[in-house]
Amino acid sequence: MWPKVFLQLVELLPHISRLVPMADKFLTSKAAAEKANEAAMLAVAEGVRGDLGQVTKAHMGLYRQLQDQSAQITEVGEVVKRAQASMEQNEHRMEALEKQVASFSLWLKAGVPILIALVSMVVVLLVRLLQR
Repeated sequence: MWPKVFLQLVELLPHISRLVPMADKFLTSKAAAEKANEAAMLAVAEGVRGDLGQVTKAHMGLYRQLQDQSAQITEVGEVVKRAQASMEQNEHRMEALEKQVASFSLWLKAGVPILIALVSMVVVLLVRLLQR
């Protein structure tokens, strides 16, 4: 059996010898293609790294701006709180002034007729005194 296999291999040897250069070319082109793909991938990776660096820089700028705006918002919040406290104080003062004005108005409404009555009584008394 082995001699028959060996004889068949000897008969296939010329065909195999023609396939070896083709296989060599195929494997060489495959290796070259893989190297070209690897080089292309490296170039793409470098581009991506560069883009990521730019994105990182942009995000750093945005992060700084966000921190600045947060500080400004905090300051504005404090100013609003102070303004609100001031408005509440002014409202209390206005209420006290309104009460005083209402009280003064009441005294004025009651006092003017009393003064008119007193002045008229004084005039009547003066007229009676002068007639005697």
